[in-house]
Amino acid sequence: MKRLSFYLLYLFSPAIPSLLFYNSTGGFFDAYTLSVLLGVYAFVLLCNQLLLASRPGFAVAAMGIKGLLALHASAPIFILAMAIAHRILKDESGFDLRSTQAMIGAVVLAVFFVASIAAFLLIANVRPPLGTKLRTLRGWVEKTFKLGYKASRSFHAITVLALVALAVHVSLASSASFAGNPLGTTWLGTWLAISLGMFIRYRIRGRPTPKIGIQTHQPTNT
Repeated sequence: MKRLSFYLLYLFSPAIPSLLFYNSTGGFFDAYTLSVLLGVYAFVLLCNQLLLASRPGFAVAAMGIKGLLALHASAPIFILAMAIAHRILKDESGFDLRSTQAMIGAVVLAVFFVASIAAFLLIANVRPPLGTKLRTLRGWVEKTFKLGYKASRSFHAITVLALVALAVHVSLASSASFAGNPLGTTWLGTWLAISLGMFIRYRIRGRPTPKIGIQTHQPTNT
């Protein structure tokens, strides 16, 4: 798979469930419909974050490890923007933001926001603030706040539980009623199950050892 083909597959992966949810709203395009589409798009891309984190072979072949990690690191910016717009449009459409469904969404949004900041500070190799001697911002944060890399990875993994909570938020939405939108709801549930399955499989198996570029020193007879 080529890099461009992978980008197109990634960007348009929410297209089919978005269309199914659009039809479930009656086919009218207004603030409410736009909020639904943004919510579906953000949910699928969050599932895609787990897919990227599991480093599937076809994605690595298309993007390379660095390209895959770069996409995984930059995607939360757009996902959070869509999630915030989704919530604002729901408010403008007259929905109660203090309902159980809305509060679950708000908590999940906050968790993803904090996790994204933590991932940027603790996982990404970014230059540290001026005046420090450490080579990366991660090293500066770890030394300043006494946080290790494993701790940051564990905190980042909390987003998996948040995604499950987000699935509950989605299931409580009127547009996700199985009676009114069975195909759309099934599609999102299946996408979530595949994403979780691949991520759990990756964690159980561990990070594969690269076979390219590794040189071993063999004893020689002299």
